[in-house]
Amino acid sequence: MDYEEIKKLIDDMGNAKIDELEIEFPEGMKISMKKNTEKEIVVTNGAQMQANAISTTPTTNVVLNNQNNAEVPINETTGNKNAQEENYKIIKSPMVGTFYSRPAPNKEAFAKAGDTVKKGATQEVTVKVSDETPYPVSEFGDYRISHDTMTLEAVFYPPFKGAVELTYEEIQKDLKNIGVISGISEEAIRLFLLEKRYFETYVLAKGTKAREGSDGYIEYTFNTSLKPTPKMNEDGTVDFHTLENVNHIKSGDVVAILHPEDRGDNGTDILGRPVYPRKVKRAVFRYGKNMEVSEDKLKLISKVDGHVTLENDKVFVSNVLELVDVDASTGDINYSGSVMIKGNVLAGFSVKAAGDISVSGIVEGATIIADGDITFNRGVQGMNKAVIKAGGNIVSKFIESASSVEAGGNIESDSILHSKVRAKGTIKASGRNGLIVGGEVRSICLVEAKNIGNEMGTATVVGVGVDPAAKKRVDELKTSLQKLGDSKIQLNQIMTALRKKQEIEGKLAPDKVELQQKTMRNLVMIEKDLTEQKNELEQLRQQLGEDVNARVRVSGNIYVGVKLIFGEQNYFIKEKRTFCQFVKDKADIKWQSL
Repeated sequence: MDYEEIKKLIDDMGNAKIDELEIEFPEGMKISMKKNTEKEIVVTNGAQMQANAISTTPTTNVVLNNQNNAEVPINETTGNKNAQEENYKIIKSPMVGTFYSRPAPNKEAFAKAGDTVKKGATQEVTVKVSDETPYPVSEFGDYRISHDTMTLEAVFYPPFKGAVELTYEEIQKDLKNIGVISGISEEAIRLFLLEKRYFETYVLAKGTKAREGSDGYIEYTFNTSLKPTPKMNEDGTVDFHTLENVNHIKSGDVVAILHPEDRGDNGTDILGRPVYPRKVKRAVFRYGKNMEVSEDKLKLISKVDGHVTLENDKVFVSNVLELVDVDASTGDINYSGSVMIKGNVLAGFSVKAAGDISVSGIVEGATIIADGDITFNRGVQGMNKAVIKAGGNIVSKFIESASSVEAGGNIESDSILHSKVRAKGTIKASGRNGLIVGGEVRSICLVEAKNIGNEMGTATVVGVGVDPAAKKRVDELKTSLQKLGDSKIQLNQIMTALRKKQEIEGKLAPDKVELQQKTMRNLVMIEKDLTEQKNELEQLRQQLGEDVNARVRVSGNIYVGVKLIFGEQNYFIKEKRTFCQFVKDKADIKWQSL
């Protein structure tokens, strides 16, 4: 039994209706208790127990007997209970440990046996201190290594009188024994040896933290978020004439600056192990034609006058072709840069551009195709023949009787009339009119207008949700990726066989060397195709997942005759509704008030 168990037994005996108790343990220990005016406890074969730590009640005598049954008194009180309560204040230890009678080995004791301790001026408390000489415990330190092994803290404890004190060399040896070899503070060790401040925390060692680096990045010198957005006037009208949609540059202009990555520096913990900084990302220029990289590889410079755009983290610079009209005097236009037309595009002609297309006049039954954005300051009079297709956004004053209008981004117009319009982004009929009447308008995520349909019940289709073309492309990419993966496996098998043959024979025959080189080239091409198609597939999957948030929003009226399509589900407007939106709720299409 340990001290706490014996103490609990004493307390339980005092509270129980038992006058005498005797317990004998298999290991030879025997405890006898008698309940009289004084309590007597006898422990045999227990000389090694923590005698000095046992605390008793004022009326309890405790005796520990060694194997020779020689009695050693531990703590003793005299007198009756009332006298003891008047003359003494019992102080019980809250834990098992060591009792120190003085602050340091070379200091005077706090109190001697029989001393009277005064508290204030009105109370006297007598403290009885044992005369026994404790075991001479040497000065020692308690060393604690932090969880991240970057800090070592130490708390030192004083020695008993006559015991050995720590030296600088012994502390160093202690640190070595627990594995601490780096970041040791000699100053902190010598400070403790000088101060001898016990029970306080000393930081004896600190590791060196890793210096974190930073990712490389590209700084663009032009407005990367520039979009052809119409200006909203104070009276609520939309100005489709003021459209700043081109980043103009000159030959020699710096269009991008590369800031290289900083990999940081390794640190070291107190155990001598390296501490690594986080991995950083490297940045590289991605650009098209008409540009060059500076000698220091840190600047991207335009070689021509024109305009600059950023598409999917790739910089494009092209010349700008300016025309008055597109008609018989110019013929069809197929240009690698951007095209600006100050007049009209007549019916029957086409304009194709790798960049943006801007038309200040009217687009009649023409074909307008751009990889970038398309801006019509006035609008489209399609004559049921116009074909408009943009890789980016389309902004037009109006769209009327167009055979096909498609945008990879958003479409915004004052009115959309009797036209077939599709967008991967949003479709908004904004401005004073804000009309969608007749035809078919489809967006993956949002169609928004002031009014959809009219009082005459003109058949109008508005669809949101999954893009059928995107779904078809996803299926194509899945099949292609499977084939590319199979081809990669076959080529790797050929490379493995050739390497083994080379190891066995020492060298390959010329035809095998040629086969090896050809196989390697094919592997590189397949890896490139796999990367590009995987990226495209991920982008398409994100687009297909947006249909759950698809909606049709009306700030004015939506009329009878309008058909709403959410994915594969149809919803017919059977009564006029105002200021509302339509959403898909699981398998149902529901309308909500705004």
